[in-house]
Amino acid sequence: MHEFVEETFQPETTGEKILSIQASLNGFSFSIVCPTQRKLLYFKDIALKISNTNLLARHFEALFAEETILQNNFHKIFLVYHSQNFTLIPEQFYRDNIVQNITPLLFEQNEQASWLNNKIAGVNGELLFAIPESFQQTINKRLPSAQIIHPFHRIIEQTNISEATPKLLLLFGTNHFSMALFGQNELKLINNFSFKHPNDVVYFVLTVLRQFSISAKEITVQFAGNIKAHAGLEDVLQKHFSQSSAINAAIAVPTFINKALITKNISLFL
Repeated sequence: MHEFVEETFQPETTGEKILSIQASLNGFSFSIVCPTQRKLLYFKDIALKISNTNLLARHFEALFAEETILQNNFHKIFLVYHSQNFTLIPEQFYRDNIVQNITPLLFEQNEQASWLNNKIAGVNGELLFAIPESFQQTINKRLPSAQIIHPFHRIIEQTNISEATPKLLLLFGTNHFSMALFGQNELKLINNFSFKHPNDVVYFVLTVLRQFSISAKEITVQFAGNIKAHAGLEDVLQKHFSQSSAINAAIAVPTFINKALITKNISLFL
């Protein structure tokens, strides 16, 4: 477990602060940020081994009972969930019944999943993603004002896509990674891939770049997520893509907080 408390932080005044919670099978982490000062006030990372997504609700109930600070009043609350099953729907095609029409064509049917959407203004699209239904119900019960978001929602909105050079965003889970490719001021591709070895990542990325006639030397690669789950992953990325680096935090974070923790939980620092 890792915990940081800013010396001036007063939990009883959290009503004017923003709470962000990140959930995965590897555990939970959460941050409290002062939006006016763009400063981190509180951060906690709790590592767990959750065997499947249907148990997320039970573990969150335990977390909510133990971490009483989560029960305070906040200006805004976000629950970040890195779903492997997601797609981007162009804004002009998004309709209320799109879930029933398109998800059976793209994903295996899962009656225990709910589908949510996040509007991404920068690319004029709706990010449609799956979340365990029981987990969503628990969030709605315990944190009824929380907005459930996919981490790509925050990461893409923080990305400058107007740059001339192509850019690739990579977000890593334990055994999968999400990819968003930008070029010529637009989103070219967004997808998710399963992998077992860092070389698999390189293969998938190079295959995508080849499809768009983009050289590995000219692409800017920014990555985040659980890159420490696979030894040597960061080194392999930097070896094959010279312009690669971790996504930086967008708020003031103390220098003594481990950079790997920031990279792993980047959605809490944007």
